[in-house]
Amino acid sequence: MPTAYRPLIFASLATLIAGFVDAVGYAHLGGLFLSFMSGNSTRLGIQIANAHWDLAGLTATIIASFVLGAFVGTRVADATGDWKLVSILGVEVALFALAAGLTAAGLGVSSLVPVAVAMGMQNSVHQIIAGADIGKSFVTGALFGLGQSLARLSKGTSKPAEAIAYAGSWGCFVVGAGIGALMLDAAGLSRALISGAVLLAGLSLTAWAFHGHLIHPVGRSGGD
Repeated sequence: MPTAYRPLIFASLATLIAGFVDAVGYAHLGGLFLSFMSGNSTRLGIQIANAHWDLAGLTATIIASFVLGAFVGTRVADATGDWKLVSILGVEVALFALAAGLTAAGLGVSSLVPVAVAMGMQNSVHQIIAGADIGKSFVTGALFGLGQSLARLSKGTSKPAEAIAYAGSWGCFVVGAGIGALMLDAAGLSRALISGAVLLAGLSLTAWAFHGHLIHPVGRSGGD
């Protein structure tokens, strides 16, 4: 496999998993997301306005769990240096396994709180490919970046690779969401979470195998 493609493959898999998880969360939590906090924040405002306090409490818990994940992911990244990708993904696998266990124990929607924490951490493992910051769960940002890169491309101040990277990131998220929806419908929540853990374990192994090229990828611009 060409070395230059390894960071792109890694970031694409990370985004696909984010889409997978969001579809599972959306279907099981009645319209809430586990990685898309913009949509959850809109719902929280509507729920508060309509005095739907139980729903608002659940939504606020998911948002707070995501923030906690971002905090933990940043601390882990700072503590582990060049091995941050492997370390963060390893913690995520454990969180997904915990969520699957809680689901099997019949704890209901609260069993997905560890997944929201994991998705907050997920945004610490993004990569910058061809000038495009991808691998996160910020799909709105990816679409904005696509439009912006197309505008720059039309002026001759950007390369096609940047637009392709943003478009690919969005496409991977959509594909992941489709896979998540099919998995949840066919196998149920617990098995869908186990599948998510397996996907993350595979991503962790990819981070370990491609370690040097992911930390210092060819053609990378920008910082961590």
